[in-house]
Amino acid sequence: MPDAAALIRASEIVPPAVSLVLALVVVGHAIAVRRPAREALGWVSVVLVLLGFTPVLPASAWFFTFPLLVSVFPDGRFVPRWFVVPVAACFVLTTGEILSDGAWSEHPLWSGVGAGQMVLLLAQVHRYRRRSTTRERQAVRWVILGTLLTVACFAAVAAAYGTIGEGPAGSVVGARLAVLPLAVCLVGAVVNPVGLDVDRALHATVLVLLVVPVLAGAYAVVDGWHGPGAGAAAVGVGAVPVLALGRRLADWLVYRGRPSAGTAVTDMLRRLGERADGDSVPAIVLDAATRAIHLDGGTITGSWFEPVGDLTGSDFALTYRGERLAVLSLPHRRGETTFTARDRRVVEALGVHAAPALHGDRALAELAESRQRVVAAREEERRRLRRDLHDHLGPTLSGLSLSAAALARRTGLPEATELHEDIKEVVAQSREISYGLRPPVLDDHGLVAAIRHRTSAHDDLEVRVVATDPLVLPAAVDLAALTIVGEAVSNVRRHAEASSVEVSLRVDADHLHVTVADDGVGLPPDVRPGIGMHSIAERAAEVGGTARYDRTAAGTRLDVVLPLEAS
Repeated sequence: MPDAAALIRASEIVPPAVSLVLALVVVGHAIAVRRPAREALGWVSVVLVLLGFTPVLPASAWFFTFPLLVSVFPDGRFVPRWFVVPVAACFVLTTGEILSDGAWSEHPLWSGVGAGQMVLLLAQVHRYRRRSTTRERQAVRWVILGTLLTVACFAAVAAAYGTIGEGPAGSVVGARLAVLPLAVCLVGAVVNPVGLDVDRALHATVLVLLVVPVLAGAYAVVDGWHGPGAGAAAVGVGAVPVLALGRRLADWLVYRGRPSAGTAVTDMLRRLGERADGDSVPAIVLDAATRAIHLDGGTITGSWFEPVGDLTGSDFALTYRGERLAVLSLPHRRGETTFTARDRRVVEALGVHAAPALHGDRALAELAESRQRVVAAREEERRRLRRDLHDHLGPTLSGLSLSAAALARRTGLPEATELHEDIKEVVAQSREISYGLRPPVLDDHGLVAAIRHRTSAHDDLEVRVVATDPLVLPAAVDLAALTIVGEAVSNVRRHAEASSVEVSLRVDADHLHVTVADDGVGLPPDVRPGIGMHSIAERAAEVGGTARYDRTAAGTRLDVVLPLEAS
């Protein structure tokens, strides 16, 4: 093993050599990628800080290079512009310190230089939060990561040896090597701030810095009272809650409380599992994404549902078995221009788990659409068959019946009488078939008359029908409306204890709106849907409509919306 003197000599060479190489890397990168001239001051400040770790610049140059770094990094601009004044003052003072061979730092006013540097550092918090782009914020996080690692290294050296850079060889070597994390992270901030996930490293660093001192302090305290065994037991007992609390604090500090991908997915799946009949799967997916990365809005578009809002922001394709089901469009957070790597991981994880739910939702939508088309085609065909039976076959059979009757009277033959009876039976059967296909009053007199006919009864309930007559509706729609109104009025008679009920029919461009309202006792709070309520909902769903009870209205109010075309 190398002796202490060799380690000290190596520590005198390695950090400056590494810092010099890193400074050359920054310069080479800036030249190779042709960084804009306006950013030159930003990476030059990084180079000067790196050279400050080498003999090229004296140690006191830090009093100028650090203020310059915090004032212009990462975009090379002084923000705010008046920061050029304190930076220039720091340059003058630092130059005087160097020329006076350290005499200026002995003056009492020199303490204001350090205070001024802290003011410059704190002022950059405003710049970070209000004026920095995503790339610039990532670059600053690299610097924060390097600073935390360097401070942690110095703290570890102090904890191990009681001094920093003095006394034992370990203290000297550790203090000199402690600046390397900051130097490496400064290069990462300039060369590729968004290529690597600095947030993950920063989160882990913050978590360690929060948890380790607490557990170490607990061990030291308990060890001083009851010995090493008790200290180890205290660490074992407190590790889990301290780690959980530290993780929450690290999440808040690094991610501003945004959940991880696993937490976001779990929350979305829970909401999908608990969703009610009227809840939209795409809306739940969109809300889960916007809540997970703290956005003000967004859109999700697909072939089987209507998009909400304007198409803005970045697009995330939601695919299932190689097929694109939907596109999730999310705006960037205020002040940011792109998504971080973690944001993309969260949204992509949500997309992977949302795709099967979206596929199932689309399959249900296609099934409902197919059912609506079948019902619409069936009722139109029934209407056509009834008209043919009523308008063509019925008159023909009636004419044959009259002819057979006349023939029987003239000839007196038993066969003619039997023929007449057979034809009469066929006429009756055709009339029964015609009536079974659709209610005759519905096609002969319209929906309003059919409702009045079906809801009339010899009791005290007054049924009023308010509508524009006649209503020209598709066959499936008018039959569904008649059935729903008939069932609703029957429910009023059985349960509402009402004296009157009003049926309102209104047609707009695309829908028939049906309202059945009574003046009865209303629905109880804990009512359980019975056969009648289920029948109404199913009949409306057959044609793609909805049926809902308004619990806020006086009495009982049923609102039904039926589309005029299957879609």
